[in-house]
Amino acid sequence: MGTLTEAAFKWLRDHHGIITIEQLAKCGVSRHVRDQLIASGLLVAVYRGVYRIATQPVTLESRCAALSAFQPEGFVTGPTGGRMSGFRRMPPREMTKPPKKSKVKPIEIINYTVPHGGWLDLDGVRMRQSCIIEPTDLQIRGDGIRIASPWRLAFDLAGDLTADDFESVVEQILSDELCLLVTLAKTAKRLAKPARRGSKTFVTTLANRVPGGPLESHPEVRVAKALVARGIPIVAQQTWLDLPNGHRARLDMSVPDVRWGVEVDVHPEHFLRQGTADRQRDRQCHRIGWQVEHATAIELLDFDATIDDLVAGYHARVKEMCERAC
Repeated sequence: MGTLTEAAFKWLRDHHGIITIEQLAKCGVSRHVRDQLIASGLLVAVYRGVYRIATQPVTLESRCAALSAFQPEGFVTGPTGGRMSGFRRMPPREMTKPPKKSKVKPIEIINYTVPHGGWLDLDGVRMRQSCIIEPTDLQIRGDGIRIASPWRLAFDLAGDLTADDFESVVEQILSDELCLLVTLAKTAKRLAKPARRGSKTFVTTLANRVPGGPLESHPEVRVAKALVARGIPIVAQQTWLDLPNGHRARLDMSVPDVRWGVEVDVHPEHFLRQGTADRQRDRQCHRIGWQVEHATAIELLDFDATIDDLVAGYHARVKEMCERAC
């Protein structure tokens, strides 16, 4: 019996064990050898013309690679694409539901967009159809998986997430410099339609972003939106302070007119080191006339009370500054 060539083995290693008939030929595997490998069970058919080497376990990545090879005009999107891209605030994994008493194990459902009219009924795949797919809407990873570009993925996720979670994802995309705000705006102009799923959430989120730079964590998004809702004119990640000790500090959010800022300290080390580095920086800020409030992960467990405290601190600061001016 024939065997796979070195080039074919390398391709399989780099593509989660997935290979097409065309790629087998390019790797020097003849049709006769290919048929032998299929008959022996070494190559297992996944889709028409797409095979998996039997030694490769079935994983989400191998399934996405096989689907990308089978439907090369489409791309992984939605919560599947969000998780593969490392986005936060994704919904729980959705699994298939095999018939009762079946020994078939449930598998994670893959969200996959294809051109309108290209819908197929595939096990474990939720096909989404789109009449607008441009070359910039997808990216091809080195392992062969075709995935929505960050801006297209953001638009698609707008229909899958709550408004709060979607706002957080947009801030993460901008903070990680995966694209610019203007790119998201152009995506809205191109794709948003009144009847199109997620359009309203996408446009509303972009229009109502907190002014300034992107917020770096979900707690920052929650605090910033809550303060804006209470009428506090904050800007995010925009104010840099030149401290007396020669260091520079950027505030998570601030109202520069009254020299008032907020730091959202959600990492455990912030809580543990209160009284040392953070307090030293606060004193440096105080020396140049800035009042900096902190919201720790522990305090945010009682979110409403923490926001009340911050709002009260802001109004006290405004009163103090007014009294100084008089």
